[in-house]
Amino acid sequence: MAKPSVSPRSLQTRISHILKHWPTDAVRPANVSVQNYLQSRIGHKTPNASPDAQSTPVSKPGGELSEASVNALTSLLNDRFARRYPLSSKIRHPASDPDYYDNLIREFEEAPSRDWFGRLKKRLGGILRFS
Repeated sequence: MAKPSVSPRSLQTRISHILKHWPTDAVRPANVSVQNYLQSRIGHKTPNASPDAQSTPVSKPGGELSEASVNALTSLLNDRFARRYPLSSKIRHPASDPDYYDNLIREFEEAPSRDWFGRLKKRLGGILRFS
């Protein structure tokens, strides 16, 4: 038995919901962000000669996202997999360096707002490590 297909309009509303709620990544360049990719996949409005005419969505070459892809993005947005498969404490805080992942997250949060002196200080601190 085949599953009923979802209308393209419904997929576009779901994609726009994902776009609105997806967190921005301050470290990743904007041209390779998830938001940029999704915006390139949803239909673009065609320019019409008369302003009162309805514009119709036109899909870009390469096609729109499939329903399965939209479902996967929704699952990631809602942290469905993190709730279903939680990480154990041993994975999150390894015995060799228990604060490694906390430091990594902190570094990703601080890096975009660091000025040139802060970057230089961090680089020199990494080069001149003392045990």
